[in-house]
Amino acid sequence: MRREYGNEQVYFVGGGLASLAGAVYLVRDCGFPGRNIHILEEMKILGGSNDGAGDAEHGYVIRGGRMLNDETYENLWELLGTIPSVDQPGLSLREEITQFDNANPTRSRARLIDSTGEIQDVSSMGFDMADRLAMGKLLITPEPALGVTRINEWFAPHFFTTNFWYMWATTFAFQPWHSAVEFKRYMLRFMHEFPRIQTLEGVTRTPYNQYDSIIVPLHQYLEPLGVDFTLKCTVTDLEFKDGDGITVTAMNVVRDGTEDTIRIHEGDRVIITNGSMTEGSSLGSMTSAPGLNRSKGSSWKLWETSLRRSRGWGTRPPSPIMWMNPNGNPSR
Repeated sequence: MRREYGNEQVYFVGGGLASLAGAVYLVRDCGFPGRNIHILEEMKILGGSNDGAGDAEHGYVIRGGRMLNDETYENLWELLGTIPSVDQPGLSLREEITQFDNANPTRSRARLIDSTGEIQDVSSMGFDMADRLAMGKLLITPEPALGVTRINEWFAPHFFTTNFWYMWATTFAFQPWHSAVEFKRYMLRFMHEFPRIQTLEGVTRTPYNQYDSIIVPLHQYLEPLGVDFTLKCTVTDLEFKDGDGITVTAMNVVRDGTEDTIRIHEGDRVIITNGSMTEGSSLGSMTSAPGLNRSKGSSWKLWETSLRRSRGWGTRPPSPIMWMNPNGNPSR
């Protein structure tokens, strides 16, 4: 039996894939009315890091993307299996992507090249015994024991000269000073890519870039259901119930340059996807490198302002998705 939601509202802060998926699940699995779902995005386009923008004259920008494969993205494939294709009526988005990938399988013939442009032989990962032992130890070490250890504090210098490191780092955007915990998580999640990292044969390609192939169809699926998309809207601060520390009572926002406040009533939900893999990124060109951006983005600023207001958030950033409801019970 479906629950009656009355006038309850759900607010997603951020217009990336997580918020779009959350909106689909609410409508599809919970019977939540689409007209009561609100997605607030600071950019002028949805997709978060999977944005797509530009034109033929000025060039195109696609800041991020997912290395899709069958083994890792089970939840996403299930979701896309219920979203209709935009270009091929009668097919789901999952079927459209699979059909295209089967017709155009990935097989890289040049994963690494040297400074003269010569293709390198990467059939060997290039590990020595110390690299293997360090890798094995990393995989079995609990995350609390790793703490704030960096990758280059865990592995010896030789590891960063291996074919494996060059391929893994460029595939997943790792730097030696990044978190060893995060590196371990990617190792466990993509372990099956080891035998094919030199060709990337496990990568599933979409017909277009992931913005046009995934974000646009999700948007077009949700919009007729009444889901409210508010673009160029930055959430700058959260107000909390006195003495509570977790119940949001208002969101302070800037809409198109104008300050405003969204009141959160009893029964409403606020879902924040705090953080972005392209937060604070800067763009270069074909003739100039991107400049170093040392400023804090809006996601980090929102975390800092909320932390000062609330005692219930602890001293470390929350997991990527946090529910905050009037019962004061967060769930992830």
